[in-house]
Amino acid sequence: MTTASDPSDSAPVLIVGGSLVGLSTAVFLARHGVRCTMVERHPGTSIHPRAVGYYPRTGELLRQAGVEDAAVQEAAGFATHRTRAGVVSLAGEVLFSKEELEGDDDLGDLTPSRLLLLPQDRLEPLLRDRAVELGADLRFGTELLSFAEDPEGVTAVLGDDAGTRTFRSSYLVACDGPRSTVREALKVPRQGRGVLSRHVSIAFGADLRPVLGERRYSVVHVKNDQVTGILVHDDTLSGGTLIVGYRPEDGESLEDFTDGRCAELVGAAIGAPGVEVTIRSRFPWDMAEEVAEGFVHGRVLLAGDAAHVVPPTGGYGANTGIADAHNLAWKLALVVEGVAGAGLVETYDAERRPVAGYTAEQGSLQLALRSGTATPEQRAAVADAVTVTSGQAYRSAAIVEEPGGADLPVASDPRALRGEPGTRAPYAMLSRGGEPVSTLDLFGRDFVLLTGERGREWISAAVSASAELRLKLMARRVVPGTGGGAGTLADPDGTFSERYGGLRPEGAVLVRPDGVVAWRSPGADPQGEETAVLTAVLRKILVRGSRTGTR
Repeated sequence: MTTASDPSDSAPVLIVGGSLVGLSTAVFLARHGVRCTMVERHPGTSIHPRAVGYYPRTGELLRQAGVEDAAVQEAAGFATHRTRAGVVSLAGEVLFSKEELEGDDDLGDLTPSRLLLLPQDRLEPLLRDRAVELGADLRFGTELLSFAEDPEGVTAVLGDDAGTRTFRSSYLVACDGPRSTVREALKVPRQGRGVLSRHVSIAFGADLRPVLGERRYSVVHVKNDQVTGILVHDDTLSGGTLIVGYRPEDGESLEDFTDGRCAELVGAAIGAPGVEVTIRSRFPWDMAEEVAEGFVHGRVLLAGDAAHVVPPTGGYGANTGIADAHNLAWKLALVVEGVAGAGLVETYDAERRPVAGYTAEQGSLQLALRSGTATPEQRAAVADAVTVTSGQAYRSAAIVEEPGGADLPVASDPRALRGEPGTRAPYAMLSRGGEPVSTLDLFGRDFVLLTGERGREWISAAVSASAELRLKLMARRVVPGTGGGAGTLADPDGTFSERYGGLRPEGAVLVRPDGVVAWRSPGADPQGEETAVLTAVLRKILVRGSRTGTR
């Protein structure tokens, strides 16, 4: 055991679990300059493909973290894997065929990011490398044995091959999956339909080139006399994953899935005699719809599958977990730095729990739709993937709602949103010094204030408020045309004002570090008190009336 004075025995944030969400949390926190330690009981990143698809909004978050380019490059081989199909087998009859995320090519006015297909075992190393590059402390082969919370932080006991040690942090973020030991220790109840079915994912190797030919699938639903399941093949056409169900209530168990049986199931799904199959790994999991009754428990926070389990139909689970990490990271950063009140962390629950409930419900609706059991009412309630992932609306103390503003649902079509407080800041292409710049590339680290061309009073107010609150705040005027001087952004296409709700030349919009609109004023302050107004707005968003965090 190390001594109590060892600096490796403490960090402002301890992350438990090193899968997609834990790694994403480490990346986002480290990018905000927060010293964090992540512990994962397994010796390395996932060896099993698991999650595969990431929607454009997740691409935007990876873009902010400096990971999107590497992920797009790694996923290049999957670019043509866009067809969801139902088959008797890969070599047999095709029962149906549908393009994934239809209309994706029409999203150019909504986002610069695209649907990304990349198995989890290939995305996790990219997140790991970026987290290390940013200074995060990642400890694989290390397990959380116990923890105790007090008003000032969390004391955890960690175990590894060298023994045990005590670790001190201001906050603990539990990203330890659907069977979260942290959530269970807290005795947090979950709501929802519970476990719907039990499954085994079988990662296999096989030469699929003669079977697939020129065809490329994102997801294949297989059904024949020997196997019913879902198959995903990799971009090398040298293997993939087959997901099959089992029923413990009928006496089936995981022990029944020997290498021999798994090879038989994969062979039946391929449907071509003579194809040699090798089994690489097996991963048991439950299809479930469950959401924890609270995501914030004092100094202990739940994220990803520890907070919510979403049926995989629709592919929303990993996307939702990464979005949890993104929402939480900037809040923890400002609280740890002492700039925001501890109450800012509470808004994580207010914002993400309704989204998790909605998304879990959408996953179940997709399950009913794809299984052919959906009622007319269920069919009408199904939302498209872009709405589910990019059209979310938050309501919390970290959002200043507009007087008389529309009461938005949890999610709506982002194409119809116009920068309402609580929603994702709209994408628009501007220019800076003659070079194109996306509004989305302005967000991700600090608060950003954008004003119309006659918004100089708001710019001055931002300077004063930033100094008073010790808050990093970038303020820029957006001017029409291609001109503009230092500290301005040009709007050559004239789309900025319309996309931000008809913002007038004297107006301003405040965007949080997570790219969510926090507040806006359509014009100048009627009393000419821009500094007082903006300072009050920021104080509210930062929950400055509550106890500040711990460094």
